[in-house]
Amino acid sequence: MDFEMLNSGLKLVEEASGILESISNEPGVTPKQFYKALDLKGIFEKARREVLLEAAASVELALSLISEDNDPTIH
Repeated sequence: MDFEMLNSGLKLVEEASGILESISNEPGVTPKQFYKALDLKGIFEKARREVLLEAAASVELALSLISEDNDPTIH
């Protein structure tokens, strides 16, 4: 297992979660809202924006699945 790559992925998910929390503490953040938050943080490099958006989508999907089964949660 490539632990360095795994660690990098986890850091991206953590960063995306922090950005999501800066927008809202509830699931349902739109890509437009997320890109605006990236702009405000000065993150303009296309590849970085894309991987952060994918990480954020994963977090949002996980939250939507969890909130279907349990009480809603925060990021």
